[in-house]
Amino acid sequence: MKLWLKLILILCMAMGIGSIASHGLIHWLGIRSSHSGYRHYGSEDLKPQTILHGSSIAWDGLDWGQISEVLDKAIDSWITPGSSPSEWEVEHQRSPQLNRAIIVVSPYDMNEYWLCDFRADIVPLSQSIEDMQYCGADKQLCKRILSQYPQMFIRNFFPTIGRADGVMVGIRAKLQELISGVDSKEAIDAPKLSTTKTSEVVEKLSDWPLARLQRRLVLMRTGFQGRHWFNGPKKVALEHLLERAEQQGQVVMVVMPVSPIYQKEFLTPKVMQEFEETLADIQHRSPQTKLIRLDYLPDLDDDATFSDLVHLNMYGQRIATAAFLTQLETY
Repeated sequence: MKLWLKLILILCMAMGIGSIASHGLIHWLGIRSSHSGYRHYGSEDLKPQTILHGSSIAWDGLDWGQISEVLDKAIDSWITPGSSPSEWEVEHQRSPQLNRAIIVVSPYDMNEYWLCDFRADIVPLSQSIEDMQYCGADKQLCKRILSQYPQMFIRNFFPTIGRADGVMVGIRAKLQELISGVDSKEAIDAPKLSTTKTSEVVEKLSDWPLARLQRRLVLMRTGFQGRHWFNGPKKVALEHLLERAEQQGQVVMVVMPVSPIYQKEFLTPKVMQEFEETLADIQHRSPQTKLIRLDYLPDLDDDATFSDLVHLNMYGQRIATAAFLTQLETY
């Protein structure tokens, strides 16, 4: 056999073994490697008229089963972990017949430098380029967004590509479980979704050991390069989404809180001023949209109501859900 043919065979075998190992690792760690899923809240007999757009912050932070029951309306959602307005704008087109939209945002998922792991799977390349040109995104952000598209194809063979943080944390957690025989409390920093509608998470951020908290802060800072910016492609997508949703019917936008630790570490007065200016500009452009601010609730300004840096736990969800329904009644 010729040398070049041997090299090709060896390369193919190595890639095949690597691909099998990559898929096996993703499965073992329980890391989600596919994007949108469908979720229906409320009785199956009710025809859905409301569409929910949000990231896992929305699903964990509010009890949509209870909300659907109180409103006596079914709620549909195309759920993508780590998603943002860039993905919601595209997913909204799947439900043109619905006459109410609930859009849930926070400083975390509105941050332009925090990119959804599945952005390239959902948002067409042409739309990404158009939005980046329109808002004047810097070269560094443009490069990160564009690099997701070739990565999307490579992940068909090697799904662990670009998920190093989640893999490392997941392996450490698995090893701790094997050694101690007890489930590790350290969550995998990669897209995962709960299977229940009501939060059952009782873990409190306030109980985290310092070492775990420091690791998570470092990983999060690395994920968005220690920067917050709210005037880029996500804002453009949110404006388009609100405009389209207002033409269909009622629109409610909910602003969720993040933990006090996150606020102290990342949300400087300047960053918060920019976030408020972005919300004010969006309200000015979409005056028919009803705005509900849950980030101002004093009872949620407590790390004990969060399960991690940005997600509410069971106790926080109860507070947020009650406040949401109360404020919704005023409209």
